[in-house]
This record gives sequence, structure tokens and C-alpha cells, in this order.
Amino acid sequence: MIRKTIVLSGLIFSLAICSAYAGDENGGYAASFLEIPIGARAAAMGGAYMGISDDGAGLLYNPAGLANMKKKLFTTSYRAMKLDRSLAYISILFPTQGNSVLGVNWLYAGSGSVEARNSLGQLSGHDVSFNSHDFGILFAKRFENYLSAGLKINYFQSNFTEINSGTVGIDFGIMIYFDQFVDREKRDQMPVQNIQLGVAVKNIGARFVWSNGNYVRRYFGATQAREQVDNVPTEFAIGGAASFLNKTLNLAVDLLKHNKSHIRFHSGAEYLVDKKFAIRAGLSDGSFTAGTGYLFKLGGNTLAIDYAFSTDKAGEGEEHIFSFDILF
Repeated sequence: MIRKTIVLSGLIFSLAICSAYAGDENGGYAASFLEIPIGARAAAMGGAYMGISDDGAGLLYNPAGLANMKKKLFTTSYRAMKLDRSLAYISILFPTQGNSVLGVNWLYAGSGSVEARNSLGQLSGHDVSFNSHDFGILFAKRFENYLSAGLKINYFQSNFTEINSGTVGIDFGIMIYFDQFVDREKRDQMPVQNIQLGVAVKNIGARFVWSNGNYVRRYFGATQAREQVDNVPTEFAIGGAASFLNKTLNLAVDLLKHNKSHIRFHSGAEYLVDKKFAIRAGLSDGSFTAGTGYLFKLGGNTLAIDYAFSTDKAGEGEEHIFSFDILF
């Protein structure tokens, strides 16, 4: 009974932290889809993943957290969203020599199409849609027992009907493992374990340059084109995580900020019912999230299936996230 009370208290505390600081909505800037928590485990924990980032979703949070991978990993995830939108990714990680990891990922964000109309409201005979891609290459390395670092180079491609633009951005992160400053014998006896701090700077140097020349010439016969530059905000993030109750309860809190948004807080908790089954809950900038995960053997490989649910935010409706990880 005492154990269950502690677990419940931990969950409530983790959720309350974010609730107290939740602010207004964000949006209206380039590549804002990158702020939507992706990966079912991370999303179920409210997107509080900067201090964890130890699976296939880690490429999209803090690349430094992946330096501890010992097996090859394939991950895919899909976020079913309202308003005819979708968000999905695929990532592959390969451990290499010297406590380092190489990885690649593809992240897709898209919306359904609508029929285009001219200034008189008449159909123009073509559809209008918008989609974005993030193709990334990652390298992460654990330099010391207490420190790892990761670098991810992204190529962002966005398409608005027949208007296209691409740009390169860089993510850099570090992870500090505070429990490594304590002797192993003492570390195993500590009531709080796996104390980690993650820091990341993301989207460094990314900017889209748009030109509608080809579009207006083809559909409207106009010769005057317009050009617009959209800078992708550079985001600064810091997050902490720790384990309790003999590593069965994991708590995490993140703080994120860029020049076009308010300070955003994410918090989450994960409780391991046993070695194969986990339950999770969190708050993602004011939206409640929850989910579960199951781990099992498939031949000589390990398969993880995760699910997350996110409540309504800004009238967008609830969302469901599914992820599949294969360690081989």
C-alpha cells in the first residue's frame, strides 16, 4: 500500500509541475511541427525527454542520449491527428566502436489537400497542400562515464503545392550522468538513481527561402514573383530525469524556449509494472497525456510496442500515437 501511494504521489507531482507553468499556444513560425512530441513513449510522458532520449525517438529530442545504444535499433512511429494532419518518423541506429552511435532518421509532417480558388472564389483546377520533411544524420559518443555528446545534421524540405524550399539545420546536445560521480557500491544503494541532465540547442542556422514565381506564372499568368525568408527559431532546451523505487519509477521534466514562443514546460512519469509492461502519464505544455508500453521477445530480437494518448489542445482534438521499436 505504501509503495502504491509513493508511485501515485510521484505521478501527480510530475504532472503538477507542468500544469503550474502552462502558457499560451505557440505557432505561426517556420517548422513549428518540430515542437510536437513524437514517439509514443516520449509523447506519453508529456514530451519530457531531454534527460532520457535513449531510444529511436531520441534523435528528435537530445542526440546525446543515444550514445549508450549497444544494439542496432529500428523505430517507426505514427501520430494520428485531427484536421487531416499526420506526423510520422522512421529512425535507424547503429552502434560503432568507442562507445559511439551512428543514426539516420526521416520525419514527415503533412496535411490533406484542399481545392484552390482564385480571387473570385472560382475553382482553379488544382489542389493546395502542405508537407514537410526532416532528413537527419546523427553521431553520438560517450566521452566519459559522466558525459556524452551528440550532433545531428538535418535537411529540412517543405512543399506548399508547387512552391518548395529546403534548408540545413544542426542540433547539438550533451548528457550529464550525475550518478557516475558516486562509487558504484554507494550508487546502487541510493534512493534516487539514474540522475541525468540533458541540454540541447536545436535548428541552428536553419532558414527557408520561398519564391512563388513558378506558381503564379503557371496558374495566374503573372510575371511578378515574391520572395520570403522564414528563419527557423533556434531552440534551447534543458531537461532532467531520475529513477526511484529501485528504478521502477522514472520522472522527467523539461524546459524549452526560443525567441518566438513562451517558455514551455513538459513533465512526465513512467512506472514499470514489471520488466515487460510500463504505464506512463504527463503534461505537454498544458495538455494531459498518457500511454503504455509492452516489451517482448521475437525470435532473437526484442520488440517494443508503445501507445500514447494526448488530450485536446486549442480545439485540435485528441490524438493517438503508436510506436514500434526492434532491437536486433
